[in-house]
Amino acid sequence: MGRRGCKAAKLVRGEDWLVELPDDILSTIISLLPLKEAVRTGILSKRWRSIWTCHSELWFDAASVLGIGDCSTSMSGNQPELNSQMQSSKFVERVDQFMYYRSQGRKINSFSIHFPLGKEFMSHIDQWITCAVMKGVENIDLDLSEYFSFNLKRDDTSSTAFQIYEFPCRLFSVPGGRCTLKHLRLASCHLSALPSSNTLTSLITVDLQRVNISDQQLQDLLSTCSHLEWLSLCVCNGLVNLSFSALNLQLKFLSIKNCFRLETIEIHAADLVTFKYGGHLPSFSFKNVPKLAKASLEFFIKSSRTEGVMYALTRFPQDLPQLETLKLLSVLTLKKLQLPENGPTFTNVKQFELTVFPFDDDDDLSWIGYILKAFPLLQKLELNLFSPSFTKQPKEIERFLPECPHRHLSILQINGFYGNQHEVDLLKYLLHNLVALELLVVAPSKKGGEYISWRSQAEHLWCRARLQGAYEWLLAVLPRAVRLEIC
Repeated sequence: MGRRGCKAAKLVRGEDWLVELPDDILSTIISLLPLKEAVRTGILSKRWRSIWTCHSELWFDAASVLGIGDCSTSMSGNQPELNSQMQSSKFVERVDQFMYYRSQGRKINSFSIHFPLGKEFMSHIDQWITCAVMKGVENIDLDLSEYFSFNLKRDDTSSTAFQIYEFPCRLFSVPGGRCTLKHLRLASCHLSALPSSNTLTSLITVDLQRVNISDQQLQDLLSTCSHLEWLSLCVCNGLVNLSFSALNLQLKFLSIKNCFRLETIEIHAADLVTFKYGGHLPSFSFKNVPKLAKASLEFFIKSSRTEGVMYALTRFPQDLPQLETLKLLSVLTLKKLQLPENGPTFTNVKQFELTVFPFDDDDDLSWIGYILKAFPLLQKLELNLFSPSFTKQPKEIERFLPECPHRHLSILQINGFYGNQHEVDLLKYLLHNLVALELLVVAPSKKGGEYISWRSQAEHLWCRARLQGAYEWLLAVLPRAVRLEIC
């Protein structure tokens, strides 16, 4: 008998070593596998037929449930609505089956749904969440955005074919026990009224994206979630007047982006460390934020771009004197700013990141002198430059910039540097005034916000070749004490 025949005979005789493994080891092995692969292990052995129900990380999306990366690829162009409904029904049916068996398993750590489901499947989604809560779930991630699978261009707020699911907060009331949920992320759904009892005291982080939530609902959330430390609100257009002043508020991180109906933001949070804001300019009020050290501001709405940047550079020093790190995105040419000659100073900021979009070749660069004076204790300056076109020819412009020697700034990083004349003039001015500079980092890659990206491989090669000449110039003018890095 051959070698393979011997192995087959052993298995037939029941000598299956997998049976001997303890439950704890089997559960550990299963937990390391993706959910889809964990289910498939049921064919390995009699013992393994139901071991997969111990998998604690439940992630359901088009790929894991339907076996496809993009449901739109399997649809007929003539009947997208019909096909999307069929795919949704199939998705729900399979998750129903899985959760039925999973309800007999052990604790669920994480439960995630990334699939476009509307109100018509409310009873099914509610059952899934109830099962997860009863199994001690700590992380719920529910993203019902339509673009995940079907690429159907419908308006969520007006479509009669797709009614938004309402997330039932009442499900967190665990009979005879305490809710263990710590992290909640909701996208593209409504939020129901919060339970009156303190059932969400375990929540630490909340991330709401495209969620219909009112000012009062947010106040109830802050009051109920007494241990909340991290909150992100994105495209929550039911919010108008925000107030973060609940008693015993432990919030440490707050991000608000693209909430276009906002008029006022009042923050009274003694433990807040990081604040991020993006959108139009509302009325800010910082009343009690002694620990707020990091702030990020992005004003990209046309109606308030100038006012937003002016507020950041002239009001923030007074509102937040303890600030240590500031990021500012300016979606306008800075030459349009009417900056005061002797403006207020940031007395404690050590790091400043400024994104200039666009950075025109006729920029007079007056803003850079203002920054050097406004940030006297700055140690690191990062400039993200977006020149309108990397093919522009050098343009000589006479610029009259004041002497502004800076004795603390030791690290300078410039992203989006192509070697255009206005970029070179900016760098020359900084090298002349940064008397304590130790490190200069120059990168042709563009960086906007948190991301660095290339438009194309051709641009990458073109910029690297062009920077070769700038590199030789830099080596000639750079003081020996300054280290140069080109990324």
